[in-house]
Amino acid sequence: MPLCLCCSGELMAWDAERLTGPDGEDWRVPVTELEERRSRLSSALAETGFESALIDDPVELYWLTGGRQNGMILIGAEGSDVENTHWVRKSLRRAKFESGGDDAPDPITAQPRMRQMTDALHSLGATSAPAMLAGKMPHDRWQYFSRRMSALGEMQDATYLMYGLRETKSAWEIEMLRESGRINREMFEAVREFGGEGRSELEMAAA
Repeated sequence: MPLCLCCSGELMAWDAERLTGPDGEDWRVPVTELEERRSRLSSALAETGFESALIDDPVELYWLTGGRQNGMILIGAEGSDVENTHWVRKSLRRAKFESGGDDAPDPITAQPRMRQMTDALHSLGATSAPAMLAGKMPHDRWQYFSRRMSALGEMQDATYLMYGLRETKSAWEIEMLRESGRINREMFEAVREFGGEGRSELEMAAA
């Protein structure tokens, strides 16, 4: 059974209920949102002339998969033969849940070892090295991937392509920003009303 860390630092069995809100509210990114983001990236790759992109940055990975685990996602350019695939290093069960369960947009499988990466990419239709996010990884890591995938040619940088996509917000993202603003406003109003010298953070949180 997959394990995760609780706030005390102890290991506990992973449970989908720990990723839901009050009264069972589903806090996952909607599958339709994930599908649209991947489709936009696929189109942008084709327009740029990149065959595919391999994304491993945690923030961008969450944007594309809705998941919080270490892993990678391969996105093929529109019109290419590259198969979109989400690779995870630990819990497949959790990754599938976070990406929409049975409705997850693309296959979710165990991440191959780096020495197997070129063969894994070939098996998914890649004929050239995927673009990665040079602007979001240390130079040594970029060089490491470049060496490991050298048989597929030179890697390209898709950092600004990704930034450009994320600058345009969807209706769902705008709704979430507004909801976040509402929650923060309520928090600061509570601090102003109940806070003060001598009040602990726990007392203010309870307010």
